[in-house]
Amino acid sequence: MIKKIVALFIVLTSPLAFSQSNKPVIAVGQITSAITQFNTMSIQLALENALSKTGKFTIMERTRLDSLLKERGLSAAGITEGNASLGGFSGVDYLVYGSVSNITVSSKNLFIIMNCDATLSMNIRVVDVNSGEIRFSENLTAEQTVNTSPTDQDPCSGISLSSVNVIGEEASDGIANKMTMALFPIKVARVSGNEVYVNYGEGTLQKNRILSIKTIGEGFTDPDTGEVLGAEETTNAVIVVSDVRPSFSIGEVVVKRADVKIGDIAYLLEKSKRNERQVSSCVSAQTQRQKDCGKDPEGKRCASSMNKMSSACGALMEL
Repeated sequence: MIKKIVALFIVLTSPLAFSQSNKPVIAVGQITSAITQFNTMSIQLALENALSKTGKFTIMERTRLDSLLKERGLSAAGITEGNASLGGFSGVDYLVYGSVSNITVSSKNLFIIMNCDATLSMNIRVVDVNSGEIRFSENLTAEQTVNTSPTDQDPCSGISLSSVNVIGEEASDGIANKMTMALFPIKVARVSGNEVYVNYGEGTLQKNRILSIKTIGEGFTDPDTGEVLGAEETTNAVIVVSDVRPSFSIGEVVVKRADVKIGDIAYLLEKSKRNERQVSSCVSAQTQRQKDCGKDPEGKRCASSMNKMSSACGALMEL
């Protein structure tokens, strides 16, 4: 019995018992503020939590980041302002930093009540530590009603900076998702019949979201500098997310021009009534075509339904 326990302990503690993670290490550095006495620490923590939820990164602890910066004689402020070199900075793959540039609060008369609307503007950047290249830059303006009052009172009276801080915290999920997808686009991981599995799940995708599946062709470069300018993209299909799991999602193919392949890129289409109507129109047209052509494949009604389906689903492919 003792031998069995010892053997089990060896297996569990052996390095081979743990799967190796290829997730890049990301650190959230300093978010500075041009606003006196505006503490951005809660925004930094919210960004760390939001990035962790994407499941794409290993998050470096703040104390470890501070130690690395100190070891190399770097300052978070210097990096944020672009005055410090990241050469030789190891242990982290991506560094997030940014600044809050403006905060405004204003009263709005809604006849029955008064709203106090707050606006927060900030810039978030992600730098590839190995190359020094800025991989993501987002100027964000977030707005939110932070207080209401009767029309004879000023709703912005007594509003504190901590109330405005919540706006930045709540915007963190959206920033983290944009940031993550800029570095790691949504990709097709598996195809099974009419089902397409993509490598993003809870926290990024939601049920009924519409995605356009594209194949990336050969890249092309600037003949003078050799810089990669882009690559041709061909839309193969449009899918609608039907099932969201912790680390992946499953979508149903609505329409396709070519087979969907593992590695194809999936782009989130804007969440709008117009796009939802386009999907509904395509599905309805396909159903009607099956009904009409099943009865008389050579008839006029079948031909008419084919044309309507081609028009409705073709428009969806162009979104």
